[in-house]
Amino acid sequence: MNSRERLLHCLYGEPVDRVPVSTYELVGYNREAWENKEPSYHRLMEAIRAQTDCLYMDGPDWLLPQQPWQETKTWREGCSTFQRSCLHTADGPLEQLSRQDDKVHTTWTIKHFLTELTDIDRYLSLPYEPPRISFTRFDATARELGGHGLMMISVSDPICEAAHLFSMADFLVLARTETCKIRYFLDALFDRQQANLRQMLSHDVKDVVFRICGPEYATPPYLPPNLFRLLVTRYLIPICRQIRQAGAIPRIHCHGKIGQVLDQFAETEALALDPLEPPPDGDIELAAIKRRYGDRFCLQGNIELRELENGTPGRIDQLVRQAMAAAKGQGRFILMPTAAPINIPLSPRTEANYLQMIESGLRYGSYV
Repeated sequence: MNSRERLLHCLYGEPVDRVPVSTYELVGYNREAWENKEPSYHRLMEAIRAQTDCLYMDGPDWLLPQQPWQETKTWREGCSTFQRSCLHTADGPLEQLSRQDDKVHTTWTIKHFLTELTDIDRYLSLPYEPPRISFTRFDATARELGGHGLMMISVSDPICEAAHLFSMADFLVLARTETCKIRYFLDALFDRQQANLRQMLSHDVKDVVFRICGPEYATPPYLPPNLFRLLVTRYLIPICRQIRQAGAIPRIHCHGKIGQVLDQFAETEALALDPLEPPPDGDIELAAIKRRYGDRFCLQGNIELRELENGTPGRIDQLVRQAMAAAKGQGRFILMPTAAPINIPLSPRTEANYLQMIESGLRYGSYV
């Protein structure tokens, strides 16, 4: 089997020759990815291209309408790049401040656009026009990827977009104390997201994986299962259904403690779950998920990034062997990390542990 065939068979519950091994956000075939331009990642990315099954996380190009009410300023201070974005509403500005540090590929939000309940109406008062999308580059990438893997698009559910506009603390307080207003906000965002999703699904997206992000903002202990149903599941159900109807593959992405909401995921038409963090980061063992829903979902993940960054090759080999014992049976399991490194340079320890994960995955994952 080539990687594309292996991944598709695994996702749809059909026989495969071995457990697919994916390195998730480390995409060996993306020439524009910073990891493929950074010398300290060179050996690892070579191994990823040669030995793993690629889930190429990308998306269409978004052609945004003019937004004269938005102003952005970027500047440098020391080893950091700062960006201030201002949304000019009729009732005053909404501002966000972010920082990105050199050699660390992530962005820290220092100040969020929304801080109070009244900011929701101010945000929604801004003129909104759906962006147009182009699949020209995406389709060319898919053709170039060929049998090396599958294309994967990330989409947000409403809570992902809403929670990102607030600080986590402010959002969680409002979700508990002002649930009706938060639901009103999520409904408005859902309508906008639906317009974007319909555009994407009108294109030929057969066998494209859609990674749906956001549920982790509401898993226990952040919010109780009854609020998870109101603020997450009620949107996941139609999103997953639409993706399936278009011939694509819905995959629910949810870090953290999913044990109490796993049954709600099963109410959707999702075909896959990730990243299935083991305790103590999660609250349910991989073997238990496999027993309950191994015939319902393709399970993906389970190897914690912190283990890859801080463990030893012997420890990684043990974790891979345990994951295979828990989820390999009857197929529908993809071994992969729960996240990816964001630092430069890549440490020799992390490199060695990634290489061990790949080697162990190939060794323990065979079905023949």
